[in-house]
Amino acid sequence: MSEEKWIMNEEEIDREVESLCRWAAGRAGVIVVAPVVGQIALAANEVYLIKRIANLYGKNFDEAASCAFISALGGTFVGQSLATLIPFPPLQIPIGMGVTYAVGKAANAWIKDGMPDLDDFTDKYKDIFQKAKDDAKSMVDIFKKEPNKDKPLGDENKDFKF
Repeated sequence: MSEEKWIMNEEEIDREVESLCRWAAGRAGVIVVAPVVGQIALAANEVYLIKRIANLYGKNFDEAASCAFISALGGTFVGQSLATLIPFPPLQIPIGMGVTYAVGKAANAWIKDGMPDLDDFTDKYKDIFQKAKDDAKSMVDIFKKEPNKDKPLGDENKDFKF
């Protein structure tokens, strides 16, 4: 008997991407406040989010490609992420959640567009990142209630270099 592969339609992928982004954002709120390991685990959470989104599109996407995408976001991502180093949970949690949600939304658009070369990275994805981060500000309570937030997306102990 042959194994039949179920393929999602665009609407189903969009719903699943939203679910993954919310899960990862909720997870970010849990891990961002952990001293020292929080930053490593937060980066791993974002890398695995991108990988899981790529898998929805049938793309075999490794960690290096995820790191390259995050690096392409440049200062937009780095500046926001550095704010999570301030040991003040009321600041760390919403920033960590918002950045993670926005990374997922920008990565989804990039993957959906066929993953154009990162050397020619356009402001389109940075703009999507910024809009999603702004949208996430009103969603913090939703992220905090995410039922899977305590379940990792992948190996959060792995150290990724950007």
